[in-house]
Amino acid sequence: MMGVYISGIGAYVPEQTVTNHELSQRVETTHQWISEKTGILERRICTEDIATSDLALEAARRCLDNAGRQADDIDMIIVATSSPDQIQPAVACLVQEKLGIACKFIPAFDINSVCAGFVYALNVAQSMLVADPQLKHILVIGAEVYSRILNWEDRRTCVFFGDGAGAVLLSATSSESRRIHFKLGSDGRGSRFIGVPAGGTRLPVDEMILDQRLNKFYMDGPKVWEFAVGTIPGVIKDLLAQHAMTPDDVDLFILHQANLRMIETIMAELGQPMEKTVTTVQTYGNTAAASIPVTLDRAFYEGKLSPGTKTVLAGFGGGLSWGAALLEW
Repeated sequence: MMGVYISGIGAYVPEQTVTNHELSQRVETTHQWISEKTGILERRICTEDIATSDLALEAARRCLDNAGRQADDIDMIIVATSSPDQIQPAVACLVQEKLGIACKFIPAFDINSVCAGFVYALNVAQSMLVADPQLKHILVIGAEVYSRILNWEDRRTCVFFGDGAGAVLLSATSSESRRIHFKLGSDGRGSRFIGVPAGGTRLPVDEMILDQRLNKFYMDGPKVWEFAVGTIPGVIKDLLAQHAMTPDDVDLFILHQANLRMIETIMAELGQPMEKTVTTVQTYGNTAAASIPVTLDRAFYEGKLSPGTKTVLAGFGGGLSWGAALLEW
């Protein structure tokens, strides 16, 4: 039997920064309100010539450099995103070509579980590695360009989000004990609370759709807050209990960077100090499926991850979907 481990990590965010003060010139809001309610001070936004696959490519390159690997070493590419370059083809296929390995004919595909997508992608990647001994290295990327799907006149949503990408290289090992443990779930009854109504087969984009901005992202903030703080602590505790652990046994929590106040509340529900987590939401905003790998990358370079560090990852968002992962670094 095979095990898996994260052999490389990398992240990339655009250089362009939009502060709360700048945003307050576009919508009716203030720096004080945004910072007090969300903890966000600024976010990174792509220039017009950059798309999701471009961010994913740069994160992938940094990940490979960190792992000491070449693109030719990759056996599969999985991208978690809910803001692809286009409806089809998959962003993963675009990344495959940009990495110069299209001629290897490796599988490349996307997963859309919105902000829980990266954890879902990790689960799929581990399953693939364990099932097929010929696979050695799978590139798992979370990448988003939410700035393109936001209504920049809707202060209920546009203040939260930013663009970014993060990647890990998940590699096979002969040590069966090296496994990531998961707890995934979703509740489709909450699917109406987060989404982009138009642009698919139910509501193709036309002039009416554009006039009503139904092709833009929307979110019911109070419902999302209720879902996240009411569900995620229990999901994490259940996952830990399955392995005879409690939150006290965990060294580091990497939570989806939706809202700093939400993270503080979840950590309090877990009975854990904020010193046991790392946050990027203050400067990057909510980068959806990219937020966990981007923050994991920050934790790595801050020296918070060393061999044996017991780590919990937890993503949650549209679907409503959630995913938690328990691993040792």
